[in-house]
Amino acid sequence: MDLLTPMVEDPHTFGRIAAANSLSDVYAMGGTPVTVLNVVGFPGPMDKKVLAEILRGGQASVSEAKAVVVGGHTFNEKEIKYGLSVTGRIDPRRIVTNAAAKPGDVLVLTKPLGTGVFAQAMMTQDEVDPQLYRAATASMMQLNRAASEAMLACGVHSATDITGYGLLGHAQEMAAGSGVRIRFSAPALPLLPGVLAMAETMVDAGVAMNESSFGDKVEWKGDISPALKNILWESQSSGGLLIALAENKAADFQRRAKDAGILAAVVGSVVAGPAGTVEVRR
Repeated sequence: MDLLTPMVEDPHTFGRIAAANSLSDVYAMGGTPVTVLNVVGFPGPMDKKVLAEILRGGQASVSEAKAVVVGGHTFNEKEIKYGLSVTGRIDPRRIVTNAAAKPGDVLVLTKPLGTGVFAQAMMTQDEVDPQLYRAATASMMQLNRAASEAMLACGVHSATDITGYGLLGHAQEMAAGSGVRIRFSAPALPLLPGVLAMAETMVDAGVAMNESSFGDKVEWKGDISPALKNILWESQSSGGLLIALAENKAADFQRRAKDAGILAAVVGSVVAGPAGTVEVRR
């Protein structure tokens, strides 16, 4: 189960994003969502048409996932919150965890980073660049279903979705669970348009939290800008999958991803080294 607060003004778009975010955990494990419960915090005095649009957006994502809304719960709250409790189905012989990456694996990321910067821009700017808005909302609304199906077909070793702990936090958890070191190539990391320059002054609230939690396990190699560091630490809303698979499977995964219309950026590798550590190289 997961909840989000709105990062866009359109309630239908927010509903789609929040539902996609909640469905993502099941996809990250290689499962298939089956049923969901709506979970909504909503201000009592607010126009109920807004609530209806949020739920309609959530229904659109759930229908795309070929799952079914079977009920839910709404509670009075000062700030809007929405998400799903998801029940899925999985083959017990093919459960994908974040604790099985192997030295020699390549790391593939299936969505661009920068949604934290985008959310800050939405809160603080009168107008957000239309190109960034389109790219960010399209990315956040995109289900991780195709990425999950492709990784299973390619014999994935390990995977995690990139959400609240940011890229580095979730990568550190994978490194610790797998007993390996994860190495990222900074130039290979995909970003939403324009967010790198914006991250110099717009800092997501998750940056301080994630850096304080995981910072002692991250090593920077070369000249990494403070703006890029902010993006790598920030919380991501409905982010992509970080997938570890054998190097000889990377091309097949990228081909399947291209056919499905999703990103498949090779962003790093898994190496032997101090367990639970992450390295970012320029």
